[in-house]
Amino acid sequence: MPQRCLYCGKVIDSYTFRSFFLKEDELCPSCRKKMQVKRKLIGLGDFKVESFFEYDSIFKSLLLQFKECHDEALKSVFLYDLNDYLNVRYFGYQLLFVPSSERKRKERGFDHLEEIFSEVKLKRVKGLKMKKDLCQEGMDLDRRKRMTDNYIYEGKTLQKVLIVDDMMTTGSSLRGVYNCIKVHSKKIKVLSLAYKSITLHY
Repeated sequence: MPQRCLYCGKVIDSYTFRSFFLKEDELCPSCRKKMQVKRKLIGLGDFKVESFFEYDSIFKSLLLQFKECHDEALKSVFLYDLNDYLNVRYFGYQLLFVPSSERKRKERGFDHLEEIFSEVKLKRVKGLKMKKDLCQEGMDLDRRKRMTDNYIYEGKTLQKVLIVDDMMTTGSSLRGVYNCIKVHSKKIKVLSLAYKSITLHY
């Protein structure tokens, strides 16, 4: 069976130069070009967030298809050719994923960030929870800001931790997790797969 692009559905009959050195991409060269890495360092108060993608139509479509429909084949498209970069840049750090609401986790039946980062060879940290089980989906900006005080950490003291989220709109979740974790860790870095343009003006 010919391989088809997981976004546009066309048969992949050509590959990029990178695909000869990495495992085959699940996106065709045309769609991969649309989903190019646009790395930014975004300041949020007293810390910066590294982000790779703009939250545009292709990223949104792929993320929703993966998160809400558990299209497992999509998990590799987000960090295609970024896994080695993360392993080297954040060597010695432990991954701490920003949690989804308990209701959403039960609906999905899996942790989407855990699966997306499954090939990143950094240890995981457990113990971060929401105080109130809030789902940000459909929240307005004022309600999203309430997330800054909605996290609690019930784990061990950490040396170096990398806080990870899938996307950043106002940055409220990342601010909340950072404020929660900074008393438990000596060194903190923050990463978001994607950012919305509103974040840059917040």
